[in-house]
Order: sequence, then C-alpha cells, then structure tokens
Amino acid sequence: MSNKNNASLSLQSKEWIVMALLILMRTKKYSDITIKELAEKAGIDRKTFYRNFKTKEDVLHFYLDRTCQDYIANLNKEPVLTTFSVAKAYFLTCKLHSDFLDLLDRNNLLPLLLMVFDEYLPMLHKIFENTRTGDNPVYYSEYSLSFLTGGFWNISIKWIRNGGNETPEEMAQIVETLMSYSL
Repeated sequence: MSNKNNASLSLQSKEWIVMALLILMRTKKYSDITIKELAEKAGIDRKTFYRNFKTKEDVLHFYLDRTCQDYIANLNKEPVLTTFSVAKAYFLTCKLHSDFLDLLDRNNLLPLLLMVFDEYLPMLHKIFENTRTGDNPVYYSEYSLSFLTGGFWNISIKWIRNGGNETPEEMAQIVETLMSYSL
C-alpha cells in the first residue's frame, strides 16, 4: 500500500476515533471512557487506536489542534486584520466547534483549549506582525497577545456557558467595544 493510502487510512481512523470520543462524551464522563470502549465505538481494534494515538488525551489534543487551525484559516480569510475581524474569526471558530467546547466544559477540560491555543501564539504573532499597518507595535507583542488571549478566553467561556446565543459578529462588536475602552 502506498504512503498516500496509509496516510489517508490513518486520517480516516483518527476521524472515527474523534467522533467516537465526542459521542461517548455526550453520555459519559471523559474520565470514565476507556480506550477499549473508544476503539469499539469507532469500529476499530485497539491496535489501530494505538497506531494513531498513545492516549485518549492525544485524541483531544488532535481535535484541539484542528480547532486552532480552523481559527487560523478563518483569520486568513479576512482581508484586513482588525480587532473586529480577529474577534469575528475567533467566534466563528468557537461557533463551529461549540458542541465540542460544551463537552469540554461539562468535563472540566476547557482549560486544555487555552493550553493548545497558547502553543499557537507564536504563529499568530507572525500573522499579526505581517499585517501591521502603523498600529502601536505594543499591541502586537507576544505579551499583548498573551494578554488578549486571556480576554478572549474569559469572554468565550462566558459565551459558551450562556449557550452561544450571540452571533460571532455580535461577539466581535462586544470585543471591539471593550478593546476601545482598554487601549
């Protein structure tokens, strides 16, 4: 079998495992889910699970990485990065993954998103640096990105726990308003 087919099969297995984990998390606490149960739900054997992941935490990390990559893809769709467009891309991503974020919250695992997001800060810093047009350079420093991440983190938790009723555009407007008060 070619490497391309192997990669495709591996990705398909990973997708099945992720979907199985999400399904199981709807009815069971994450801590109570076993690898055996996860593999069975995914329709694979444990050997296939271990070929793709070492632990069920790796499954979460895989999906969290995808969430962050989706955010970057949404950012790249924006013609100009402003406070509003950055916030809109962020909340579009949250809306896309709202079921997953809700499951993480119900299992007290939401902080994992912040940890993974922090891994992406250097990449985000470069994206913002490359689009800066005379703004205050402090706004784009790594410290400021960390500071802003905390704000996005807290407001997104509030939004998730309130049911995500506001649109991403409404949330972006809220963030833009808050930023105008703080800068």
